Amino acid sequence: MWCTRWFLPLLLLPLPTAPPYFLLLFIFSLTMHAKPCFYCIVLISSIFVSSCYWQPFSLDTSLATPWSENVTTYGEALLWSLPPDIANNTESLPTSIRAADRCWCDMSSGSFFEPFNVTRWEHNTVNRMREDLEKRWASSNNNNNSSTAVTPAKVSVASSLWSLFARSRRPTSSPSLAPSNDDETIVMLPAAAFRHKYDLSSYGVNMLLDFGWSE
Repeated sequence: MWCTRWFLPLLLLPLPTAPPYFLLLFIFSLTMHAKPCFYCIVLISSIFVSSCYWQPFSLDTSLATPWSENVTTYGEALLWSLPPDIANNTESLPTSIRAADRCWCDMSSGSFFEPFNVTRWEHNTVNRMREDLEKRWASSNNNNNSSTAVTPAKVSVASSLWSLFARSRRPTSSPSLAPSNDDETIVMLPAAAFRHKYDLSSYGVNMLLDFGWSE
């Protein structure tokens, strides 16, 4: 493991912004000079690859290059890029932000002979967080709208069922005229207090309740 002493200082220093071709030539020349063993090559390669994944950091972290006089941190940049309805709702905003993936020798920008653009990397980080918050905000609004649209329908069906059973159990009477040729007295026959079948199609429910014993 003694041959790793040539490469460990590179990992302790901040990430370089030099062009990728210069970094690759530097690593190649350093490897030819140090001639590390196979195990050290595997270890160093794993450490360099692990630099591509960043842990979330606080929104109070300062930007490398301020966007304006009032935008100097990641939190201020995020509020500046968000729509007003989301930016005003401070409770839904996170306290940390995850940076866009950036390796020690980053070639994802497509500029092999140009230095790494730190400002564009910061913009990509803030824009990714903004898109994530907009998707969460849209999904939460859709869920709220769907819940408010479904609740009245449930209440109306329940109230209709209750009113149906309440009317059926209320004692009522309906006059029935008995056919008579001698002008006899009209006999009042009480209606049935409880019906055996209830048709709920008039209340928007395709259901027939049958309380009778006969098939």
